Amino acid sequence: MAQVVFEDVYKSFPARKGDRTAQLTPVEPGLISVDQTSAPTATERDTKTDTVTVLRRINLTVEDGEFMVLVGPSGCGKSTLLRLIAGLEELTGGSIWIGDRKINHLPPKARDIAMVFQSYALYPHMSVYNNLAFGLRRTQSQHGQKRRSPVAVVRKKLESGLGVTTRVLPKFLRYRSKQEKIIEQTVQQVAEVLQIEDLLDRLPKQLSGGQKQRVALGRAMARDPQVFLMDEPLSNLDAKLRTQTRAQIVKLQRQLGTTTVYVTHDQTEAMTMGDRIAVMNAGQIQQIAQPLDLYNRPVNRFVAQFIGSPPMNFISVQVKTSQNLYHPLFSLNLPNGWSAVLQPYQGQTLTLGIRPEHLELAAKDPSHIPARVELIEALGHETYLSVLLIQPAQGVSNPLIVRINPYQQVMIGEQLWFSIQLDKIHLFDDQTHAALRPRH
Repeated sequence: MAQVVFEDVYKSFPARKGDRTAQLTPVEPGLISVDQTSAPTATERDTKTDTVTVLRRINLTVEDGEFMVLVGPSGCGKSTLLRLIAGLEELTGGSIWIGDRKINHLPPKARDIAMVFQSYALYPHMSVYNNLAFGLRRTQSQHGQKRRSPVAVVRKKLESGLGVTTRVLPKFLRYRSKQEKIIEQTVQQVAEVLQIEDLLDRLPKQLSGGQKQRVALGRAMARDPQVFLMDEPLSNLDAKLRTQTRAQIVKLQRQLGTTTVYVTHDQTEAMTMGDRIAVMNAGQIQQIAQPLDLYNRPVNRFVAQFIGSPPMNFISVQVKTSQNLYHPLFSLNLPNGWSAVLQPYQGQTLTLGIRPEHLELAAKDPSHIPARVELIEALGHETYLSVLLIQPAQGVSNPLIVRINPYQQVMIGEQLWFSIQLDKIHLFDDQTHAALRPRH
């Protein structure tokens, strides 16, 4: 187990024919967290015309034993960051540390990491047992070669040859060296933890998707590395199995206490698995925080929209006074804490953000939002309404999603009014997209 530290990490690839010159996206205020001590400014650009920069100034510390989730849309750089730790990609700039070792130039085999891939990457001609044991055999062989005398090396080769030759025989006829007995004990322990003891003699083609994923996890566990790397390991599983395996991975990580970096594009996985989450977009870390902090206090509009299912609703409003927000269909009087924050924005527009569960069915009132029901999604324990906030004078429709009690009866086409929980609103600057916070 060890801490993983990224210091000003950059990664660029040669541009392919037809690629545009890469440019840095403007940085939104509030992106710097306790782990991200430097961030690019809005005026920075990639001046190289022959490269595409996919990671920019990544500063992140994964604590010893922590389960860190990297989440973001496809192409944001999260898998590239994982491959940099593993040594499958070379750094363009910056440093990566595992414990007290700088690993920039170490080969993958010397980094003491284990990676679980999206595609399982099992050896199809090997049994489950041999898939689990393969890394152990390689590791023990490499550790012992440097110190052995010539006689010991010859003996080791003979034992290895006997072991390979007799591996196809019944168990009671197989030759097992001391090393192989240790490996067998480790494999059995891992199999028991993952509940795959009865699968050890099967080939990968005889396994279901969930079983293959457990074998892939077991192969990583058996090596007892300092760091686990997991690259979207659940994306090939069906919904029910994904939920079960997700809980299993979290439980195993807590039992082992191994530092884990987990990559996913699924924000539900991120929220339910991570001790902390790093939200990425366009090669930059937007925010690093615990799951509920991300949900309740996003630093910008991107994080607010990405974290949460269904996503946050957004409505453009005008600041009439330091405590009043105006929309052609409703008006909101905010608590005192917003006065100082909104004072500089009087007469300007802001984006109002409100999550589906913070809208409630209410009576007609100037402070309530009128909307027409377009779609009803009854899930049993809750119901989601897709509604349209219509402004006839401007011909503009604003779609919203609302969560209501499943026992409340509504009809498609019905016009309803919704009240907003004022202590749950979010406001974002229209220019920078940064979140504004009330002062308590």
